[in-house]
Amino acid sequence: MVQSVQRSLQPSPNERRLWSQELPFPEEEFARRLQLVQQELDKTDLAAALLFDPENIYWLTGYQTIGYFTFQALWVPATGLPVLVTRIVNRDLALALPTIGEVVPILDTEDHVEILAAFLARAVGPLTKIGLETDAWYLKLKDYRRLVSLAGVDFADWDGFIQRQRITKTAAQIDRMRQAARAAEAGIDAALKAIAPGKTDNDVAAALYRGSIEAGSEYFGHPPMVVAGPRSALCFALWRRKEIQRGDVVLLEGAGVIDRYHALMARSAVVGPPNDEHKATADALIGILETAVENIRPGLPAGEIDRLCRARIEKKGLEKYFKSRTAYGIGIGFPPNWAEGHIYAIRPDDPMIIQPNMTFHVIPTLFREDFGMAISDSVRVTEEGCEVLTQYPRDLVVVD
Repeated sequence: MVQSVQRSLQPSPNERRLWSQELPFPEEEFARRLQLVQQELDKTDLAAALLFDPENIYWLTGYQTIGYFTFQALWVPATGLPVLVTRIVNRDLALALPTIGEVVPILDTEDHVEILAAFLARAVGPLTKIGLETDAWYLKLKDYRRLVSLAGVDFADWDGFIQRQRITKTAAQIDRMRQAARAAEAGIDAALKAIAPGKTDNDVAAALYRGSIEAGSEYFGHPPMVVAGPRSALCFALWRRKEIQRGDVVLLEGAGVIDRYHALMARSAVVGPPNDEHKATADALIGILETAVENIRPGLPAGEIDRLCRARIEKKGLEKYFKSRTAYGIGIGFPPNWAEGHIYAIRPDDPMIIQPNMTFHVIPTLFREDFGMAISDSVRVTEEGCEVLTQYPRDLVVVD
């Protein structure tokens, strides 16, 4: 039988003071989420679940740290509060939340898998069936094998339940994303205004960061895309001290982040008069974006929206340069990822039915031989269509 694990001590006055500052949403909302998870555990006859993904842990408890580069696991029992098994330096941050019942600390001299296995031995009886989150980036294969060997419990794959809850957003989450959109706009605006011959792509990246952060953004879940000249034709190339010259295309993709909820947007600029290829590429990108915004609505399959967007680019004869999906889900993001595209997306032949309050980054991008461009916006699905969260002119920016 599962032992109910709660806070072993009453919270200190400092912990109580921090609760209201650290929780991104009301405590009642996290209680509702925990109840959903525990109902699912009961339905699937699991004594508990072990989570490793920082985004799912955040969704369930509001706990966030940059310290997830070292081992952490969240034990979610069928009854009672979750327990965090983590490096000792994360203890106080976790206990500043009323959503976490206990912290099992790992000293830097201790073996994290052995600590977790010992906790499991205390928390449950032998051969108890426990759900294990196996698709998290942060559960190493070596650790998984040792845990199975040492724990003495029956593990079952437990993936996808929390991710499915994250696909549609609450009103409070959408409010955070609207705020994030304002910060994304401020960052892109500052970056565009920093572009000039003789400046470097580092100058532009610095302006983007400064603009977004001054507008209220937290740290991004992914580095922004700031790249100039021929390197803009290379997907995921970033700034690297390159001096901007006349004729260069500058590709920008930035973000705003409020309570870990992201809004994203991209814009492109050319230094000096644009040539015909520049103009045709920008027109095609705007066309894809407008087609997506016009057609995203509840009840339509994601693959159909993607097909409509690709038909638009095919008429321009530029389809060979359109190598990515039309849009990906957005919401919670921790480095190295600012998207929820691994959960849901708008892509070829995807049967997923669009639902109200899904949120997407519509990201048409064309990588041509000598340059790349992107013009994108973040959107929310409404009852009848979609709301564009990021509001900024979509025209190709020409820098004199």
